[in-house]
Amino acid sequence: MILEGLAKTTLLGVEMGMTLVLVTVGLTLIFGMMDVINFAHGSLYMLGAYFGLTLVSVTGNWWLALLAAPLLVGLLGGLIEYFTIRPLYGRNPLYHILLTFGFAILLHGLVTEIWGGQVQNIETPALLSGSVDLVLFSYPLFRVFLLCVSIAVTAALWVAIRRSDFGIVMRASAHDSEMVDALGTDVSRVFTAVFVLGSVLAGLAGVLLGTSQAVDPGMAASVIIQAFAIVVIGGLGSYRGAVVGAFVVGMLNAFGPTFAPQFTDALLYLLMAAVLLIKPAGLFGNPEGA
Repeated sequence: MILEGLAKTTLLGVEMGMTLVLVTVGLTLIFGMMDVINFAHGSLYMLGAYFGLTLVSVTGNWWLALLAAPLLVGLLGGLIEYFTIRPLYGRNPLYHILLTFGFAILLHGLVTEIWGGQVQNIETPALLSGSVDLVLFSYPLFRVFLLCVSIAVTAALWVAIRRSDFGIVMRASAHDSEMVDALGTDVSRVFTAVFVLGSVLAGLAGVLLGTSQAVDPGMAASVIIQAFAIVVIGGLGSYRGAVVGAFVVGMLNAFGPTFAPQFTDALLYLLMAAVLLIKPAGLFGNPEGA
């Protein structure tokens, strides 16, 4: 029984961590590329969940929602970057913080006004209902799907950043945007593409977690707190740091309620403080990414 409980909790921690990667990677890519601390990132995640909720209720097709909701969030993210953030490049980062914080408040108010403040759920597709028998225990099939999707997206994004032409341009722009621009690449378009990519990942996480957990206006605040903690632990601008940090926080979220329920929330901040004291740049702190 003890082994079964440990194995199940560990799998839950891996699942939670890999899902948090989808949110955190977008946040760290945006910062690493553009030096923008995007406080509205959690609100984009929330919108992904609500767009998915609406699409499922209207069409009855969860798979369509999984595809369309992140794209809608990405479109909104692109518009936000193009019309509001782009004019502020080169200015004090405080401008970006205030602007994106304002968007977070605005989007929270709009969501509450349109969808209400009650807790809702996205219906799990019939194909992914039920559970699957593992060696020691049964586990919900949808959570296994969620874990597989998160791993696949994380791996594909890693390969794209390291191997694709666009990934090379991304890393070069983060290192020396003026030189890349002088060589004929429109860096502003690269920035927009990165912001859209981060928004799409946040929207995807919103649909997936909105199906496995719950959808409510408070989900934006809870996820952005964890996302920023992960970025600080892993290192600002580091892809590898975002993945490792999310994995660590996922394990804390899984094992904390079991072994230290009264300190579950405090554990995250204690870990973040310890990392900052020992290594202020984070575990893999590197503004060029890892």
